[in-house]
Parts: sequence; structure tokens; C-alpha cells
Amino acid sequence: MVNTAQLFRDELTGLHHRAFFLDRLSEAAEAAQTQRQALALLLVDLDNLFLINMERGRDSGDRALVALAATLQRSARPGDTVARLQGDQFVLLLPGTSLATATQFACGIRSLVGRAHDVHPEVGTIDVCIGVAARPAHDAWRAHDLLALADLRLNSAKRSRHRPGWTQQVWAGPPDLPDEDGADD
Repeated sequence: MVNTAQLFRDELTGLHHRAFFLDRLSEAAEAAQTQRQALALLLVDLDNLFLINMERGRDSGDRALVALAATLQRSARPGDTVARLQGDQFVLLLPGTSLATATQFACGIRSLVGRAHDVHPEVGTIDVCIGVAARPAHDAWRAHDLLALADLRLNSAKRSRHRPGWTQQVWAGPPDLPDEDGADD
């Protein structure tokens, strides 16, 4: 008998998979607009998975993905959604969260990920780039726009790592509008 809960999970990491996340994103965007709440999204990319696979073997690459998934899951708050989108790319959906709060959250995740190798020394040091996007409660937007903006900012974070003097691995960009989430920051 098939466990229906497993149909919505990534086999390797145990996280929700892309199709589940896209449904959840649509629901969360609609709810955020109806309830006039902010909504943020973190797009997380594991750096150098190809090199980990080549230098240490695919088992180490899989362990790196599992270690990152566990770190993201532990970091999530109740009501957040964590998913593996594809390959080395993960996403966190943060309802009721402003850009400023989401950026702080992303920086905290980056510092935790750097310590993941302490738990799994055979993986080696792992690192991530994160694109942060948020839409304020009073703005009109579509779910796909939020994901596209996070993707643009993730690509900016990746590019900034290769510029001399730039080490920015969390890229949020300027706020689109004043961001208020009602949270105690």
C-alpha cells in the first residue's frame, strides 16, 4: 500500500518536493493577499555540489544534501514550508514575514550551514547562497512573481561571490516598499 504522505516528499531528504511547494506557494500567496500579510521566500542553493560529488563521491554529495535539508528543517518555524525544489536547490516559504526579517533569518541559516560539517565530517565544509524575496501585505502580486524575484536574487548572490572584494552570499536587494510584518524584530 502506498503512503500518500510520501507522495509529496523528496525521497533523499524527506522534505516536501517541488509540486507540493508550488501548490503551497499559491495557497500562501492567496492567503497573504486576502489577510493583508507579508510573505517571504528564501531560495537556497548548496554551493559546489558537483565538486563534492567529484572529489568525495556521490554518497558524500547525498550526505551534504541531507545535512542541508536537516539544517533548513530545524531552522523552520511553525507554519513555514521547507521543500527541495530540484538538485541542490531548496526553498523556505515564510508567511507573515517581511524582507528585513527574512534577510536576518537567511543570515542565521548561513551561519548554521557552515557548522553542518561538524555533524557530518565526511561531507566536508558546505556553504550556500540564498536569494531572499518578500512582498509586503499591501502590495498586489502573484505567487510566481515572488519565486522569480527570489531566483534573480539567488543568481545575484552567486555572481557576487565571484567579484573581487564581494562575499555577499545572502542577496535581498532593496525593499520594494516599506516592509512590515507585525513581528517583533
